This record gives sequence, structure tokens and C-alpha cells, in this order.
Amino acid sequence: MIITLLGSSIAEGAEADDAYDLGKRIGAATHVLKNGGYGGTMAASARGCREAGGYVIGVGIEGHAIDRTGVVNPYNSEVILKADACERVAELLRCDLVIVLPGHVGTLCEMFSAWVSAIEGNLPPVMLVGPKLTGLLDYLTENRFLKTEHAEHISLFDSVGELTI
Repeated sequence: MIITLLGSSIAEGAEADDAYDLGKRIGAATHVLKNGGYGGTMAASARGCREAGGYVIGVGIEGHAIDRTGVVNPYNSEVILKADACERVAELLRCDLVIVLPGHVGTLCEMFSAWVSAIEGNLPPVMLVGPKLTGLLDYLTENRFLKTEHAEHISLFDSVGELTI
């Protein structure tokens, strides 16, 4: 199974620890981890996956520094470079499952793209982890930014420990 993990390129502390633990669980379960390939959540999850003997696919953009390091992290087993952000997101969504940890505007773009793909029937419900993302979904619901039936395509989890991989 290919599991795409989305999250912050500048995750530190508990967020990086959660990404590492999740990557380690993905690798130990012999699933393939796919992520953005750069720093933060991506590097932490990739390191955990590789340390557990897993395989990591990092997806970047040709000639484009999209995070503060400007280079892919050293824990990727394979790197796929795409021409632009749209092609990068499309590649990230070529997977069996999407898990989203807290992030910024890039993570939100990827999350909403995954959500639309789930609504279209191309992915199972997208897994959102943590109070920040739960709060975002609550805000979107309360302010009528989404239709009730669209919530069926999201699964909410308070913590990484609640996820069954």
C-alpha cells in the first residue's frame, strides 16, 4: 500500500515527533511512504520509515526550492521530480491512502486536492490528524463552506496514535 503523508515543511518538536512515529509505523507495516520529499514533516516521517526498513518516495519540483532547505531530504529511497506544483500534487495523490498532519498553505492545497479526489471516488476518506485540522473542519462546517455530504470523505483523529495503519 502506498500512503501519502502531507504536513508542514517546518515541523519541529511534537509535530516532527508525530511524523517520525507515523513514518516508523508505515515502514514497519511494509507500506510505502510517499511525501513531499523536503524538510519538516516530510524528513521526519521519511527518517522513521527508513529506520524501520521501509521505502520512501519523495516528490519534488524540478529546479524549485519550495522549502527553506531547497533540497530533498536524505531519507528518500526514490525522488520523483515534477515540472510544477500541480503535477507534484497529482503525483502525491497517486496512492492508496492520504494522511494529513498540520501544515501551512501548501499542505492545505494538497489536503483540499486529496479531499476533492476522495469526493470523486478516487481515494478513500482523507485522514486529518490533530486539533488544528479538526478546528479547521469545524470552521468550514459552521460557516457553510462545505456540503454536509462532503464531510463523509474526511476521517478525523485527535492524534497519530489513533491511526490504524
